Amino acid sequence: MRNKNKQSSGFTLIELLVVIAIIGLLSSLALIATMQARQKARDAKRLGDMTQMNNALELYFSTYKGYPSITSNGVPVADRNSIVTIPTAPMPPDGTCIGMPHSAACIADDPNCSGVPANTYYYITSGTAYLAPDGVTQVYPDYLYYFCLGNQTGNFAGGERILTPRGMR
Repeated sequence: MRNKNKQSSGFTLIELLVVIAIIGLLSSLALIATMQARQKARDAKRLGDMTQMNNALELYFSTYKGYPSITSNGVPVADRNSIVTIPTAPMPPDGTCIGMPHSAACIADDPNCSGVPANTYYYITSGTAYLAPDGVTQVYPDYLYYFCLGNQTGNFAGGERILTPRGMR
């Protein structure tokens, strides 16, 4: 027979399981919120990188009266006064950029763009090359800089975007 007057000084198994379930639920919600914040931060970095590249390319243009040529892997060739470091896209790709190659428009502008993941930044010159006022540097009248946003960021929808001297589209 049990003694009903005896006081229990611990938690029951059910109480412990309920507390563990609540902690698990709260931690999974925090993890989801953290992942979404990281995705938004990567898209914000992509936009920031393109804004900085636009500024650097305009500095290059003011010096050489044209935009720089490209390397074989879609990176602008520039002097150390205009562009010190070329940014790279943050990893991993997000949203609409996952597993997607650059668009047919990019491939039409530069066949080397074929098969390049959309998450990478890809610079293409356009127009006919000419010599800058220094008589040595080969420059171009226009450029296209392809990049991909994973999701809606500010006024820009997710997907492939193009930076040009006239702005982002």
